[in-house]
Amino acid sequence: MTAHAVTHFGLDVCIVRGMLACSLGLLVHTSRATEIMAIKGQVQLARQQQATPAAVGTKIQEADTLLVPPGSEALVQFDDGARMVVRSGSQLAFRKLGADGEPSLREKTLQLIKGGLRYLSNKLRLGNASGSDRVSFETATSTVGIRGTDIEIAVTEDGASGNPPGTYLKVNTGVAVLSGLDGTQVELAQGGLAFGPEPVTQRGTRSLVRPSARPMQTVPDSVFKPAELDSLLR
Repeated sequence: MTAHAVTHFGLDVCIVRGMLACSLGLLVHTSRATEIMAIKGQVQLARQQQATPAAVGTKIQEADTLLVPPGSEALVQFDDGARMVVRSGSQLAFRKLGADGEPSLREKTLQLIKGGLRYLSNKLRLGNASGSDRVSFETATSTVGIRGTDIEIAVTEDGASGNPPGTYLKVNTGVAVLSGLDGTQVELAQGGLAFGPEPVTQRGTRSLVRPSARPMQTVPDSVFKPAELDSLLR
């Protein structure tokens, strides 16, 4: 890939392979490999305990961690065609990226340590909820599994609007299941919302006072915030 930057009417513009690819610091790449496809701001990739600046076209390997500071975003495309936006102020670890066999059958395990993301399955899977995608998302309080889905996940470390810290899930299309630390589960269809904080038990017993996974009618406005790179998901 070749790229060069020019200035146009005071804006920094990046040209990739002869095509207008970005402006205002937004870089875009059009490859189908599992890699970083677009970046806004400054993003780092940590590998073997060493963090280096990430760039458009950077390949992501198993055990890598993507560091996206406040004010930045990153778009990742997987080798099965799925795409994911990692939101501002996030840290995402790629715990498992299957490297062998048919791309659509490879298992992926992603750990959202903090922040948020939006994940869109391959278009061939989107809307087909009959079969499970082989991808799971883990946080400190929940696990999310999906079926042909466009989902958003957000981790709140300090709580939001009186809710305790935990994991929020929003399903835009398809079906997803949020599982809590206590084994409780919530299955969501299009438009569904769920929350997974740590479970609360009665003092001195194992009786649940408040289950971990539970559906929500609304979530705080601060939880799910659309990002500039969302427009590149489809």
